[in-house]
Order: sequence, then structure tokens, then C-alpha cells
Amino acid sequence: MRKILFVFLTFAVLLSCESDDGVTYTQPDYLSGKWIVKEIGAINQQNVVVYNEFVNDPFCEEKDNLILSNDFTFQENSFESENSVCQNSQTNGTYVLENNTLILSRSVNGETITLPLTIISLTYEIVTISFTDTETGELIFMKLEKEL
Repeated sequence: MRKILFVFLTFAVLLSCESDDGVTYTQPDYLSGKWIVKEIGAINQQNVVVYNEFVNDPFCEEKDNLILSNDFTFQENSFESENSVCQNSQTNGTYVLENNTLILSRSVNGETITLPLTIISLTYEIVTISFTDTETGELIFMKLEKEL
């Protein structure tokens, strides 16, 4: 009789310990948001990255930024004044994240142009990236801060 009772209790415990399928983990979305350029850096002769404050056009209230949406589209805004009027050179496109590389893609005259940005560090509030300037071939480093 004890064996039957033991089997019955074991079976009851197993049935009551079902996994909670309703609990899901959502990975935090660190990339989505408006990122303001704060510092720009380059490698000096001693192979050390030296950062300087990024200076926005003083005649423009808006700051240069990169907006990454959670639908994998981006908007890059660069503000410069022309004849005392602030102009926004805006670029739109899509992005993908592959390992630690953020690849921005945009279409220019029917041709797709990509810019791979290597993510050096990423927190919810600050991202440090590097990329190669397509015109000069120089390795550029940038620190951006999320606008909260």
C-alpha cells in the first residue's frame, strides 16, 4: 500500500510542478532611441584613441544625431547653418545588427550604400563606435549619448 501511495504522491507532485510557459524574457533594446554625438576621436602617434568634444554648429539649436528605431530604420541628422539659417542634411535608411557591427544602409540613386559601425561599448545611455571614413580612409571613433 505504501508503494502505491508513494507512486501516487510522486505523480501528483510532477503534475503540479509544470513549467510556467507564460513567463518570457524580453531582451532590453539598448540601440533604439535618439543618439546625440558627444565626442569624436582618432588614434594618435602613440596608438591611443584621443577624444575631443564634438562641436555642433553654434547657430543651430538642434544637435547632430542618429535615430535608431525598433523597426530597423534609421535617420541621421546633421545640422549646419547657411546664410544664418539652420539646415538639416538628413539621411534615412535601414540598419541591421550583426554581432558587434551596426550596418547602416541607404539608397542613393538606386545604389545601396552601407556604412559598418563597430560597436566598441554599449550601455543604455552611451555607445562608443568606430568606422572608417570613406573619403579619407581614416579610422574615426565616436561617443554618442542617448537622449532620454
